[in-house]
Formats: sequence, structure tokens, C-alpha cells
Amino acid sequence: MEKKEIRWGLLGAGIILDRWMKGARQVEDMNIVAISSRTMETAKKMAERFDIPEAITYDEMIARNDIDVVYIPVPHPGHKEPAIRAMNSGKSVLVEKPAGVGAAEAEEMIARAKKNNVFFMEAVWTRFFPIIDMIKARIGEKGIGEVRAMHSSFAYRIPDDCGGRLVDPATAGGGLLDVGVYNLHFSRMIFEKDPVALTGLMSMNTDHLHLMVDEQESYIAQYDNGALSVMTNAIRTEIPDTAYIYGTKGRIIVPSFWKPSEAQVIIGDQEETIKAPVPQKIEGVEDEGYQFEIAYVNDCLRKGIKESPLMPWEATLSVLKQCDKLRNDWNYKYPFE
Repeated sequence: MEKKEIRWGLLGAGIILDRWMKGARQVEDMNIVAISSRTMETAKKMAERFDIPEAITYDEMIARNDIDVVYIPVPHPGHKEPAIRAMNSGKSVLVEKPAGVGAAEAEEMIARAKKNNVFFMEAVWTRFFPIIDMIKARIGEKGIGEVRAMHSSFAYRIPDDCGGRLVDPATAGGGLLDVGVYNLHFSRMIFEKDPVALTGLMSMNTDHLHLMVDEQESYIAQYDNGALSVMTNAIRTEIPDTAYIYGTKGRIIVPSFWKPSEAQVIIGDQEETIKAPVPQKIEGVEDEGYQFEIAYVNDCLRKGIKESPLMPWEATLSVLKQCDKLRNDWNYKYPFE
């Protein structure tokens, strides 16, 4: 039986579309109907760049009845309002991570998804890479044993002349919500539970640029069995984006853990390299792995699933509550809070 084509609308035209669309082009059972932006000029420009049939306003997008799901790729504070408006009009929503600036915003969106009986998911694309389940299968008695510790870093150095949302407090810029959430989500994927304690340190306005957003953080999560997850993120310090998972019998090393395609499993004197490369179906278009998330959403919509079992609402809330806790400890608020 031929798969039902899922009709998408792009509710926003953030810079991530340059990468996300490379994944969308690999997925055959979807049709991007229209794109909107804060300005019609930007919407038309992006429609032309990505060969999307129509450039329309936000209001027009919300009102359309030929769109099954919208993807929201805009800066963090702009997620909640369009997501709620789309769900109120009966549309499903895939919203970029973090789903909201804090857990309270995510709770509002989840409540609206329940009320309108529509699919809603935070776009934590890491969870849908095939190698994640391959890694999880190598944890436990048949693999590295019980996980006792994990180290992960997602940190890079932006140039001195970098402007835009990353360095703007008004758009919830800084490291924690941009890349720190990857650490927290990955830790939750591995331990499959919430930490019982979380603490850390944050640096702000310590760089010569005098940035008033979080430049870097390190934090430690402790779990009920005493296991520890040590995490670091930054936007002004370059650190290899590798995760190390340490078990009672061995360890797993995951390069580029936020978009993983291979891992090294070491148990005693035995080493195994597992690989799951991203398929590339279109010559000259190299997808980093967004196709996995997009295809998954399409499948959920066909099956009538409203809450993803792989990326459930409780995972979104858990990570945002952890971010809230850390920011509260640091007395770190955004101007609009």
C-alpha cells in the first residue's frame, strides 16, 4: 500500500533550515506546502531557495487546512505562541529544541496538544539516529554492564564578530539552551531516568567580548544508584563533542554524540566499532541525519500517535526543569522573564 503523503508547513525561517531541508529532501513521503516568516521578504527568499511552492504569512499558515504538521525553526522565545496557535487550529507540531525557554512554556504546549488531540514533539533529532538504539543494546549484562559514569561535552568557539541570537539575551542566547540541552537529553537517553541531584557552575561576562549570555557551563547529575554524569557546554571554548559511557564491564565512546553515526565499544580486551551512516539519496545533498526525525514524525502521524514513545513529553519537561534548576541556582534570567 502506498504511504499517505504528509503535508508540512514551515512556520518560521530560521537559519537551521539550511541544514534541516537537506534531510527533508531525503524523505520521499512528505510535501512541504508553504513557508512563512516574520517578513514576507524572508519567506519569499527561503521559498525560492528551497523550491517551496508558497510563501505566506504566519496567520495564513495557521488558517490553512491543507497542512498536517508545522515545523517551528525560530529562536527559543518564539516557540510557544506559534506552536499553540497551530495546535488550536488542529495542526500537529514539531518544534525545535528546546521546546520552550523553560518548563512552564513546555507544559502549556503539552496541555494544548492534549486538549486539541494533536501530535506535539520537541525536535531532539539525536534520539532518532539508528545508532542510539545500537548503543543502548550494548548497555547491561550483554554489554558494558551497569552504567556508573558518563562524560559528555558539546562546546565550540564562536568568532569574535559573531552576532545574532547566540549572543543576545533577548533571544535566550548562550550555551545552555543552545547546546547544553543535548548533554542533558543524551544523559537521559542513556540512564533512562531523571537525576536525583544536579549542580554546576556557569561563566558569564568573563570573555573580552563581555557577553551577557552564558559562555560556558559544567554540571554534574547524580542518579539514584550513585552514577554520575559530568557535562560541559560552551559557545566560546572549543571542546571535542564526544560522549564517554563507563560501565561496570567496559565503556562506549561516541564521537559527535549529538549526531552520532558510529561508536566504539570496549569490553576487556575486546573492541568493537559499530556504524550506522546517514543514507544519502540525492547527489550533492549531504544530510547530517535530520531525515530520521522527519521520517519518524511522518510515521507517527500516519499511525495517529499524539505523543512520541521515543521522545515523550516527560523527557522534554525533565530536561527543561533541569535547565530551570541550573539557571535558578546561578540566578541567571533572560530580560523577558
